[in-house]
Amino acid sequence: MKKTLVALLCMAPLSAMAFTTDWSHDLTVGTGDTSVSFDQSGNEFSASHNGLGISTSDTVDIGISYSTTLLGALDATVGLDHQADNDNVIGLETSFGQWGATITPSLDWNVNDTDFDSTVKVGYGILGLDSYYSVDFDVDETEFSGSEAGVGYSWKLSDGFTLTPNLTIPYDSDWNRGTVVAGISLNISLGSSSSE
Repeated sequence: MKKTLVALLCMAPLSAMAFTTDWSHDLTVGTGDTSVSFDQSGNEFSASHNGLGISTSDTVDIGISYSTTLLGALDATVGLDHQADNDNVIGLETSFGQWGATITPSLDWNVNDTDFDSTVKVGYGILGLDSYYSVDFDVDETEFSGSEAGVGYSWKLSDGFTLTPNLTIPYDSDWNRGTVVAGISLNISLGSSSSE
């Protein structure tokens, strides 16, 4: 009875906003430096090997990216997306992590519209619980354009098999809450790459 009550109390916040909740799940399968993933949000499919990635989605016809480690805990990713509306977007993202905390600034340049957008994402993870908050800016207009908060818990079911229930809450430029997205991320690791 006690366990049932705790479960109901945990579900109460979600049920209170169920009328504005969408569900979106994702799956990642990897081995060594190679991975393939599918995300229901935008029907995004991506594959990567040794830092080189390729992707496609509802809004991106083809995307190419390259990720590398610059200095210790500092990572960088550069990419080019050819979008479904024929716009081309060049993106640059850096990420610095230390003691469970990460900060990830990024800049996107829409070459066709000469438009710049920026995002700063701050996250923290401890004991399987991960949370983040990101802020979006329209650089051209020098104005706030939205934000997003998210939380998830990584549950390691077995070696190479991790399940992560997660929740994302977006806000627009007027701080109005958008549609809450709940989902489950499934990560399957098939072990080390055989090409050593």
